Amino acid sequence: MTRLTRYNKRIRVTYITSAVISMILMAVAFPWFGAPDKDTSLYIVELNGVKVGTCEDIEDANVAYLSARTSLESDSKEAVYIEGELVFYEQDAIIGKPDNADTLTDNIYQVLRESTVETKQQAYVVDIDGLTITLSSADEVTQLLEAAKAKYDEEDEFDTVLFNDESSRFSSISYDIISADTLARHTDNVMLAVDGQAQIEKSVPENAFSEPDHIVSIDFAEDINITETYVPSTHIMKLEDAVELVTKETEANKTYEVVAGDTLSGIAATYGLTLEKLLAMNPDYSEETYIRIGDLINVTVPEPELSVIVTKQKSYEEYFDLPVEYIKNDSMYTTYSNVINEGSSGHRAVIANIQYTNGTQTNIEILEQKVTQEAVARVVEVGTLTPPTYIRPVSAGYISSNYGFRWGRLHGGIDYACCTGTSVMASSSGYIVEAGWNGSYGYTVLINHPDGKQTRYAHLSRLYVSCGQSISQGEVIGLSGNTGNSTGPHLHFEIIVGGSRVNPLNYLY
Repeated sequence: MTRLTRYNKRIRVTYITSAVISMILMAVAFPWFGAPDKDTSLYIVELNGVKVGTCEDIEDANVAYLSARTSLESDSKEAVYIEGELVFYEQDAIIGKPDNADTLTDNIYQVLRESTVETKQQAYVVDIDGLTITLSSADEVTQLLEAAKAKYDEEDEFDTVLFNDESSRFSSISYDIISADTLARHTDNVMLAVDGQAQIEKSVPENAFSEPDHIVSIDFAEDINITETYVPSTHIMKLEDAVELVTKETEANKTYEVVAGDTLSGIAATYGLTLEKLLAMNPDYSEETYIRIGDLINVTVPEPELSVIVTKQKSYEEYFDLPVEYIKNDSMYTTYSNVINEGSSGHRAVIANIQYTNGTQTNIEILEQKVTQEAVARVVEVGTLTPPTYIRPVSAGYISSNYGFRWGRLHGGIDYACCTGTSVMASSSGYIVEAGWNGSYGYTVLINHPDGKQTRYAHLSRLYVSCGQSISQGEVIGLSGNTGNSTGPHLHFEIIVGGSRVNPLNYLY
C-alpha cells in the first residue's frame, strides 16, 4: 500500500513538474501568451460576409471603416455608392491578438472596393410642378427650356439664362427668359438682378401707336426648381426624350355638341371651367352669343407639361361698350328689369399687353387708349325683392294628369288624385279674389300673388276662405272634392301668368 502511495506521489510530482516546464516553454516561445487581463475580449470583424481582421475595441473597427471609405471616395473622380455592413463576433482574447489599425483599414478598403454598387455623376434635376427630369448638364437644362419656348418665340428674340448659387455644393439654380437685346446691352444688370429678373422698363413710348407689335416677355406657367446633384448614370434622361416629354400635348382636345336648354355658363360649369376660360378656348363666342343646337364648343384644350406664357404688346382699333349701369328698384322683384337707356358703343385706338398661355389668350391689360367716339352706358332698372315661391298645394296624392293637350283641347293645369276631404294649401302668399262656385270648375279658389301671378284650385268639396282675405303660403284654404265637371275625387291646380295658364311644374318649389 505504501509503495503504491510512494508511487502515486512520484506520479503526482512528475505531472506537476512537467506542467510547469511546459508553461515556461510556451511563455518563452509565444510572448503574447500569458494570463489574460480581466474582462478582455477580441472581436472578429466581418464586412459584407468577409473577415477583415480582429480588434479589441469595436470603435477601432469603425474608425478603420470610415478611413477606408474616405480613401476610396477620394480615389474616385465621381461620387460612388457603396454597400457596407460591419459585423462583430466576440471571442476569448487568450486564443488570438488584434490586428493593427493599418492592416484592418487596408483589408476593409479592399472589400469596399469590390462592393461598389454604382458610380454617381454630377447632374441637374428639373422639377416642374412635381414632374422631375434629370439631365447631365446645365447646358442641357437650358436647351430643354429653350425647346419649350421655341414654338412661341419664332424669331428667337429671347434667351434662357441660368443663375447658379455658388454658396453650396448642391446649389439651387434659378432661370430667367430675357430678350436677347436686353441681355446684350445690360449683361451686368441682368446677372445682378434679384432672382435673376432683369429690370425692364414698362413705360409706353410716345410713338407707341405706330410701333409694331412685339413680344414683351416670355415665362413658364409652372413652378420650376432646378437643383445640382449626383445621381447614378441610369437616372439621367436623354435630352431629346426630355424635350418630347415637356412639349407633347397631354390631353386630347374635346368638343361638346350643344343641345336644347344649354347655356355657355352651364356648359362651363359642367366641365369645371369658368365662363372666362371657356370663352378663351372659343374665341368666336362671347357672353352675348346665342348658341344653337348642334354648335360645337371646345371644352378642353391640349396642354403640354410645361406651359409657356407669352405677353405681347399690340396696338389696334376697336368698338367698345361701357359696363351696364343698373338702377335698383326696391319695390320690384328680381325678375323685373326695364331698359331705361339702350346706350351706344364707342370707338378707340388701344395699346395693350395681351397674355397668351400656349397660344390661347388668357388676359389683356390696356396700357393706353385714344377714344375717337365716346361710349354711352346701357342703363337698366332691376328689382331687388326676392320673388315669392310656389309649393305643392296638397301633401297627399299623385299627379294623375299633367299640363298639356288632351282630348283635343288644352288641359291648363295639373290634377292631383287624392281622397275627398284632403287639405288644400295656398301655394304662395297673396289675397283671395274668388271663392265659390265656378261652373265646370265646381267650388273654386283663385288667389292673386304679389309677383303678378295667380293660382287656381278647383273641384273643392269645402271652402275655408272668402274674397278679399289675405292668405299665407301653406295655409289651408279648403278641402279637395269632386265638384263641377269632374270624373273623380281630385284637385285641379293652375298657375296663371299674364292671363295665360302655364305649366305649374315649371314654378313649383
